[in-house]
Amino acid sequence: MNPQLAAFLALLRRFPLASACVLVLILSGVSAWFLWQDIDAQEVAREDRAKEGEAMLDLLVGGSTQRQELAAAREAARRIEDNLVVESNLAENKGYFYKFEDQTKSHLVELHPQASPAAGETALFKRVPYTLRVTGTYEQVAAFLLALETGPRFASITAFTFSNRGLEGSGLSLDLTLDLLGKK
Repeated sequence: MNPQLAAFLALLRRFPLASACVLVLILSGVSAWFLWQDIDAQEVAREDRAKEGEAMLDLLVGGSTQRQELAAAREAARRIEDNLVVESNLAENKGYFYKFEDQTKSHLVELHPQASPAAGETALFKRVPYTLRVTGTYEQVAAFLLALETGPRFASITAFTFSNRGLEGSGLSLDLTLDLLGKK
């Protein structure tokens, strides 16, 4: 064996703790050098994780607000569904108009459901058209019209005609063509 190597091994055997410490020191130096070489990539990764953490914190803070908004949207959708008409339920649909007649003391002379137009496949709702004639004083007819506009059902007036021909005194006649929003 080489005399220098034999002397080195004898030195290691004589001071084992110092030898282990030197070995650990050398390994630590090598690993520190490798980590120092990769420090830029590690810094970019740390910044990305910090941004993700801040975004997650913002989501957690805003999560209760989003849940409240979702609950409000679901409640609005439920109310819309509850106020849609069913085209085949003629008695309830006509009763809707006669209820306004009783409230406003006007006279619902004519009420005719019309044939529904064909709804496209993408349409979420169906139009349920009606024509009607209401007579009474100006206040009664205006109150009937206001009740239709602000009532629980979704109505869209497509045509109307006011007239006072053939009516006594302050009588007024209102002819309406309207669409109620219905379930498809």
